[in-house]
Amino acid sequence: MFFKKQQTNYFILLILLVVVVWIWSIVFSQDDHSLEVTFLDVGQGDAIFIETPRNQQILIDGGPDKTILEKVSREMPFYDKKIDLVILTHPDADHLTGLISILEHYQIGHIITSGLEKDTVAYDRWRDLIEAKNIPLILAQSGQKIIFQEDLFLEILWPDQSLINSFSDKANNVSVVGRLIYDQTEFLLTGDIEKKVESYLAGHLSAEKLESNIFKAPHHGSKTSSSQNFLRMVNPEVAVISVGVDNRFKHPDSVVLDRLSDARLFRTDQDDNIKILTDGNAIEIRP
Repeated sequence: MFFKKQQTNYFILLILLVVVVWIWSIVFSQDDHSLEVTFLDVGQGDAIFIETPRNQQILIDGGPDKTILEKVSREMPFYDKKIDLVILTHPDADHLTGLISILEHYQIGHIITSGLEKDTVAYDRWRDLIEAKNIPLILAQSGQKIIFQEDLFLEILWPDQSLINSFSDKANNVSVVGRLIYDQTEFLLTGDIEKKVESYLAGHLSAEKLESNIFKAPHHGSKTSSSQNFLRMVNPEVAVISVGVDNRFKHPDSVVLDRLSDARLFRTDQDDNIKILTDGNAIEIRP
């Protein structure tokens, strides 16, 4: 009887040891030098999941529905229920709606928004969740830097809060625009800005401030965006369009595709999730 009990105890200890080793391997098998930026296929909408070399997690936009929950769960370990930073570029439904589910299911460290509000049920729910969970809220302002480590930061290029009233006739043009820089690699993340903001940025920033290896084409490849002069300054090697299959807007527009012809182009409607890894120099793309 004692022998059988001993066998049972050893068996339980063995199982616990296997579980501990498995969890340890998940936590510490991460590449300490890779930044991962994944453009998630959430249909006709935007969602970008970022994991830094130090395992900080950032989510920019959430797409039009609860699809984001399944997508994020594949990017994070099952036991991890905290996202360090959520950025809502602007409160249109195809960027906001999925973030409501994220706030309901995850602990959020901080939120950054443009400050633009919208009179919708979804926006009311979003605001109520932020208040109920007491999540620190930061207003985006051009010139801000969110520093993740010495050689990795997100620089906010837009909006300029002092000019926001001049651009708020369209929610798209109050989108948070950020340039994620890791050593020698830059990602320009543009929300849904249109030509009016592109023209402002091109006229007020140097080419050095805009030029980026990876360019998230604004507004799902709409012809309202990705103007020729702006693209000339960005000069991307890789372009990503977040867009849904057979969308009623006919995105992306053929004019934009022609303008991006010199870049290596990826589309979520054709390539599903698009993961870009970099050590700050070399870039690897896993569509």
